[in-house]
Amino acid sequence: MLDKLKKHYKDAITTDLSQTSGFQWFITNEGEAFGITQSSLSDTEKKLLSSMFDSFEVGSAEQTFSPAQLKWKSILTGDASTEAKSFHRFVHFFSKKPITDYSSFSEAVNGLFPEDAVLLLNHDFKSGVIIETSRQAFNDTPYEALKDVLSTDFYMDISIYIGSYHYQTAFAKDTFEREQKQFLAVKNNLLPKSVYTTADIVPYLLLRSASEGTEMTLDLLFDEWAEEDQETLKSIKVFVECNMNISLAAKKLYIHRNSLQYRVDKFYDKTGIDVKQFKNAITVYMAILYLEQKNRIL
Repeated sequence: MLDKLKKHYKDAITTDLSQTSGFQWFITNEGEAFGITQSSLSDTEKKLLSSMFDSFEVGSAEQTFSPAQLKWKSILTGDASTEAKSFHRFVHFFSKKPITDYSSFSEAVNGLFPEDAVLLLNHDFKSGVIIETSRQAFNDTPYEALKDVLSTDFYMDISIYIGSYHYQTAFAKDTFEREQKQFLAVKNNLLPKSVYTTADIVPYLLLRSASEGTEMTLDLLFDEWAEEDQETLKSIKVFVECNMNISLAAKKLYIHRNSLQYRVDKFYDKTGIDVKQFKNAITVYMAILYLEQKNRIL
């Protein structure tokens, strides 16, 4: 429906929530907010749209900036520069729907993160960042709970990407943009998880920049592998992701550990590659990711 409205109203319609003046705003049942210039709407059209969509108050999604938010907003937009060295880590989040109730959203985030964490929304109100300014151990901060809370309380399908530790504030803007861009570049290749880390996306980033020769090497690694035995390759992938722990991987695969051991041994007999050795496991893992990207493994 929204695509049809865009075709009809063309330049008169926007989904940019920063466009507040001169627009009448609505929101679809899927949570997609859109505005149409008031000058392009007749009274009949206004009544028709109001009967089809709920009205939307843009101001409900706006932020009132604290001093810490203003500081980081200036840094990330390039309006301020600093040579100071201080710890920071970006927790990026991406939603399919705009965050229409910023106050409640902020309250939910602040309830899970330390007081010195800084929340900022991007201009599209569908993504943003939580900036950690003190070091938190992964197990001490409920990152997975953040996704559960936001999904349950706000009915949002949200993805969370936790960046790396950084200390050079002068590079914060470039770091923020690079992390956001890299995650979005590989997001569609990632399996569903509560949260993603740098370790999840780096293999895909490397594959995206692989040379033709490297791709051929990965492609031919399983050249003699039977297409009908993809189940073994999937099992090997889970085995590597479980740090080559047979018991843990078998539990995730819902099979007996002896069955998984048989598949690992069978893989070795067929390829001559012992995935119980770390360097072999990494090589095989990258090759399997490559085949998945090429839709050779379903």
